[in-house]
Amino acid sequence: MNAKLFLLGTGAAVPGFRGLPCIALRVGRAIYLLDIGEGCQARLHQAGLGVVKIRGVFITHLHGDHYLGLFGLLQTMHMMGREDELAIVAPRGLEAILRSHLENAPGKPGYPIMLGEAGDGLVYRDQAVEVYGFPVDHGVDAYGYRVKWGKRTLVYTGDTRPCRRVVEESKNASMLIHEATFTSDMRDEALEQGHSTAGDAAMAAAEASPGLLVLTHISQRYRDSSRLFYDAYRFYKRVVVAEDYMVIML
Repeated sequence: MNAKLFLLGTGAAVPGFRGLPCIALRVGRAIYLLDIGEGCQARLHQAGLGVVKIRGVFITHLHGDHYLGLFGLLQTMHMMGREDELAIVAPRGLEAILRSHLENAPGKPGYPIMLGEAGDGLVYRDQAVEVYGFPVDHGVDAYGYRVKWGKRTLVYTGDTRPCRRVVEESKNASMLIHEATFTSDMRDEALEQGHSTAGDAAMAAAEASPGLLVLTHISQRYRDSSRLFYDAYRFYKRVVVAEDYMVIML
């Protein structure tokens, strides 16, 4: 089945010249979102994807830059008359936040929402994809996701320090999308904040050997992405630095 990856937001923490985290995977006609930062739905429209075909939203953790775009998306879907079920998978805690929002927001969604809790193992399946969660190391309840369709596998770390589980989940994956908030000269700060460097991401890839390593969640301080590229390239040659609106065929 044909698939495309749309890197809609590739920045970290606060919006700047890079948008906040949001990745859209389109498999056939269905769209699945990995994280949904502020501004994500506008970027979906700008990329020509829209919101109608979204089947599932997979949130790695409950830091605001990774999930606060959800509420606007739910409203837009309601205003557009959506009827199909929407799956949302997120760490424990989103249920209470979402319930409070739906109880107080005008206009309740006219479509069913299936809310699942992120965990270790299978978290979602439909006729196109299977999605598995795995814990990562970010100092809060945080998960990466492994998405499988046909013979293809994509692994997305979300935010994490260097983590053995990422390597295990990424063995021979088609693609590893790994956070790379800093370059290696700032490794102490990266680890203190629960993040990885581009070098860390590449060393994980060197063990796991994915078809392609994609670096994302880039600090706004890096106007020149070549610094991250060369930091990673020392350890893994099949690497690209994500840019907003980059599209990758899978």
